[in-house]
Amino acid sequence: MRRRSFISLGAAGMCTVLAGCGSDEQRDSRWDVPSGPIVLGFSQVGSESGWRAANTASIKKAAERNRVTLKFDNADGDQKKQIAAIQSYIATKVNVIAFSPVVETGWDPVLRQARDAGIPVVLTDRLIETADESLYVSSIGAEFSSEGNLAALYLENDYDEFSGHVNVVELRGTPGSSPTRLRTEGFRETAYRHGKLRVMDSEPGNWTVAGGEAAMKKLLRRVKRIDAVFAQNDDMGLGAIKALQAAGKKPGTDVRIVTVDATRAGLKALADGKLNYVVECSPEIGEQLMTVVIDLFFGADVQKRVESQKAVFDRNSAADALPDRTY
Repeated sequence: MRRRSFISLGAAGMCTVLAGCGSDEQRDSRWDVPSGPIVLGFSQVGSESGWRAANTASIKKAAERNRVTLKFDNADGDQKKQIAAIQSYIATKVNVIAFSPVVETGWDPVLRQARDAGIPVVLTDRLIETADESLYVSSIGAEFSSEGNLAALYLENDYDEFSGHVNVVELRGTPGSSPTRLRTEGFRETAYRHGKLRVMDSEPGNWTVAGGEAAMKKLLRRVKRIDAVFAQNDDMGLGAIKALQAAGKKPGTDVRIVTVDATRAGLKALADGKLNYVVECSPEIGEQLMTVVIDLFFGADVQKRVESQKAVFDRNSAADALPDRTY
């Protein structure tokens, strides 16, 4: 059976850094440094997981390091609350607005308000569904579809010795969010291409350990034979472990599990043999966000898409990575 170890899959490029010299005639208005502090209004989607806590910490630390004044709000998974936060940032005339959207749709009206006020908007972690991409200037985060592709590829590889079809169930995140939709699409695209993996059923676990445990219990009742689980984040995978153990099954052996995130808790379960593969989705995008914010403040062009770091871990590489894991 072929097994693959940790593979680096690339890191995000950084945005333009302002530098240069020359005569006054050669300089345009963007080189005239604005006065006052850089103020960022940031609305976090919630605090539903260890990954999200690390994401929040990364943004707060990066803002402090870069001397960016941060106005922070936690939406607690409520789109109405997040829209209200964005409107408050518009009213107080922050320099840049950034947010991790609760769901994909319903943002056009408030983002038009930001554009009309001349305030650039940056998406972090998640994406939105809109016909007008001028409503935001940049998005920073992972390629969710690719994460689903990788999860299916590595799980399929783990079943090389298995002659029949592999029955897979899926633990999904919050309905209507971009990582839920795109990880599902990516996983199924790869699974259907080769036909070995068969997705038998799915259940939302809302990104939490408790949600993953409850979802796994439902799937165990509905699906007669489960060979493998695709959990769309580590926390739901950890919940699946609890449900499988309660059902008398050995996670990682009787039922193989692949997850996304690569938090310390996820890598520990992987190193212990309770998970089989973990696809990284790094929450540490604070410095990338501050680079974009500072560039926007000084009038520089920024990349429309900034991709965060990702990799794939197996049991051996997880053990190697754990001592230096910061989240």
